[in-house]
Amino acid sequence: MTTTISDLVPIDGLGQDSVTGDLLASVGYAPETEVAATSIMVDHHYERSVSHDDRVVVMPISDALVTYPWLQGLLFSLIDPTSDETLRRAFDSTLRPLGTFTWVKPGAKLDKPLQSFSFMTVPQERQFSHDVTVIGEGAVVDCLSGDGVTPALTHGKHVSVSETFVGKNAQLRSLTVERFGREMDVHSYSATRLDEGAVSSSVSVAVSGVADHVAVSRSELAAGAKESAHSVVFAPQGTHREMISVIDLQGKGAQSEQVARMVSDGGEIVNETTLIGSADGVSGFLECDGLMLSPHGCIDSVPALKARTDQAQLSHEASVGMVDAAKLDYLMATGMDDDAARDLIVQGFLDLDEQELPASLRSAVTDLVTAARAAEM
Repeated sequence: MTTTISDLVPIDGLGQDSVTGDLLASVGYAPETEVAATSIMVDHHYERSVSHDDRVVVMPISDALVTYPWLQGLLFSLIDPTSDETLRRAFDSTLRPLGTFTWVKPGAKLDKPLQSFSFMTVPQERQFSHDVTVIGEGAVVDCLSGDGVTPALTHGKHVSVSETFVGKNAQLRSLTVERFGREMDVHSYSATRLDEGAVSSSVSVAVSGVADHVAVSRSELAAGAKESAHSVVFAPQGTHREMISVIDLQGKGAQSEQVARMVSDGGEIVNETTLIGSADGVSGFLECDGLMLSPHGCIDSVPALKARTDQAQLSHEASVGMVDAAKLDYLMATGMDDDAARDLIVQGFLDLDEQELPASLRSAVTDLVTAARAAEM
């Protein structure tokens, strides 16, 4: 690769030069001296794909399919490309496969995170990517990832597929941030398989306005595997978000905790989460909390539990409410205007301090929420 981050010209607008340091930071980018590997995809090519640790392989998936023939058996093994019309059309495309292959070798205990990002900079562009991540047996790793667009881009379509394989007794912590354009059409499909004793902890943040975003995910947990997933979702006016998740506790003693915090400021959020207890001794918990900032918009939260054995322990909590008028009045009595008071209430509801977000990213998320509300007004 000949292009580096330092080569990216810091200007606003459209095109590749609009991928600035500030834009990278807004989705969680860290300096390369602080990470084990970096992958940055812009439109239909790679700006950066490099590993600083010989225990980590990071490369474009088109190259990886040739270098590692065993990867062919993993591609679309967790996600059926014919299960959805949008996905099928993307799969049938004759374009060269675009995406990132990440392999953390067995036993690697990384003291620096991996990071992977994709950006769109051309209006009306169509971007399809397929990422495959393999965490080897006994490995320990943190991952940062994000999807974004240049500030001036409002229209386009993004379709992504992500398949993650976490090996026996491996540990994976991940943080994902998105910031798409207000009139974009986005479809994302993700699937994760946790082998015996594997542990996964994830936080996802989606707070920018987007015309339509459908996110479909599935997790499969083997015996003794544990998964904790927290999502932070914001929908300003004109935004439609649909999240469909299935978590299947397939092995004895598997555990899962799913927490979603959703805020509608005139937008629509549909959250359907199904927790399946397929083996003895499994336990799972769903928490879905919604906050309505205006009488417009909608939050439709549907938690579902399916027990396929009498030895499964599954539970859920769900709530949707308006802004607490007493809290709003109190904050305004201190001198805050209505908008600032509502922003502070939203920040408290989203509980960003408890999401293990880097301080710089918490600030970026707060700014995105404020900007999205301002744009809507």
